[in-house]
Amino acid sequence: MEIRKIAGATPHGVGLNNIDDSPGPCCMSFGFDLKPLILSIDTIGLINSPVLIESGQGKMTIIAGFRRVQAFKYLKRDEIPCRILLENSVSHLECILINLHDNLSTRKLNDVEKGMVLSRLSLYLPESEILEHYMPLLDLPSRRETLFLFMALESEPDVFVKESVVRGSLSLKTFKRLLKMDHESRTHVLNLLSSLKFNSNQQTQLFEYLIDLKHIHDKSLSELLGDISIKRILSDENLNMPQKAKAVLGFFRSKRFPTLADAESTFRKKVSRLGLPKGVKIVQSRFFEAPYHRLEIRFREGEDLKKKIEQLTRSDRLETLRDPWEEGG
Repeated sequence: MEIRKIAGATPHGVGLNNIDDSPGPCCMSFGFDLKPLILSIDTIGLINSPVLIESGQGKMTIIAGFRRVQAFKYLKRDEIPCRILLENSVSHLECILINLHDNLSTRKLNDVEKGMVLSRLSLYLPESEILEHYMPLLDLPSRRETLFLFMALESEPDVFVKESVVRGSLSLKTFKRLLKMDHESRTHVLNLLSSLKFNSNQQTQLFEYLIDLKHIHDKSLSELLGDISIKRILSDENLNMPQKAKAVLGFFRSKRFPTLADAESTFRKKVSRLGLPKGVKIVQSRFFEAPYHRLEIRFREGEDLKKKIEQLTRSDRLETLRDPWEEGG
């Protein structure tokens, strides 16, 4: 049977009790929300019929449409219109391609689902064909490294990790780093990331600090993350989650760049002693590398701006502000 002929097959009502309840060997669904589909089917009915194949064991196996079958079961329907393939009429690879194109025509696959596609295709197709044809089809760069990363994500045994990637709370870059960690370090890192909801950039910064400190102090990631200061930050009830995440990054940054951290602290103290008008802020150059700092003034109207500028020009303390390491600073 040619795959393209399946679309023209006439749907037949199939009792839900006759359909195998498992996702099936071709399923490419993970981390989905069934509610929108349930609402759609309950409102306007089924638009696209699932594809089943006779297993020869009294039950029919789902080739495409696992979520649609689940939605019908949730709605307590007796049967669902399906297109049925005869056993041995199509190959396993053809079944995978049916599922893939059925999904691509209606939605965008998440990263775990893309890994599921690539893992299944790798059982039947040469790597060169997957890289050349199917990686672009999934909006992925045709690189072996990317292929292996997504296949590793699909085979990841920790469901929480997969769900975190799908939600966006764990970046693929971070997942790649987790693959190289021992179990204890990985557990500590995941606990911290899940507790504080670091964004992608913060995750990158955190790992850069941790890896550098690991080599500088010859400590394991578990030891670094188990520092008493981290525990104090996490238990501080006066800080919300974003503040705790920022504080944790600040702690590791100060450990990684102690001289810079001391200089920044000194500079902030000098700025605080200037008695700047409300709404006026001095921002140091990054790492004190640029020759200039930045003055920010927040104001409502021109008169307010004029008043703040006059206050600044009358201040005799501004001349004392220098870079922390300058003599007489």
